[in-house]
Amino acid sequence: MSNVLIVYGTSYGQTAMIVRRIADRLIEAGHRVTLWDGEVLPAEVSASGYDACIVAGSVLFGRHQSYLRDFVRKNLGALNTRQSAFVSVCGALIGQWLTGQDEARKYVASFLRRTGWTPRFARSFPGGLPYTRYGFVTRWIMKSISRRTGRPTDTSRDWDFTDKAEVDRFAAEFEAALHAPVLAGL
Repeated sequence: MSNVLIVYGTSYGQTAMIVRRIADRLIEAGHRVTLWDGEVLPAEVSASGYDACIVAGSVLFGRHQSYLRDFVRKNLGALNTRQSAFVSVCGALIGQWLTGQDEARKYVASFLRRTGWTPRFARSFPGGLPYTRYGFVTRWIMKSISRRTGRPTDTSRDWDFTDKAEVDRFAAEFEAALHAPVLAGL
């Protein structure tokens, strides 16, 4: 049994939903999971007190949450010597946008380059379009982007594009790695 820390950033709740699902799968497998919203994470929480760590963030206007970058930089040594994963929740993966996959990879690569982190796993999942929770300006911007990229433009409802089975497969893969030795700098 491993003691796993999950620190996440969420703008509209999709990343929180994804990490809760991952946490549930890890708990079902017998691991202890501590889940923290990075925005309210106490300064004394450190990855060094855990066997493994997942950091998850959402992409909003091309960037992940700055407090996640700060957490990773502060805990870089511990993260690079434990089983660790970076999970990115990205709207670029929604719809038929031809360069969406490339955009999602760029966001992940940028986060890892800026922090110096080399997690064993780095995954991107499509998020959602929570139109009803957006402010007027964000809703207008997201509807315009959606129109150009083949995504839904009905702003009267929220849209969820996360493949739950894919999240479960990731959780199983991460859980299996908890039983393997860690090689620093993978």
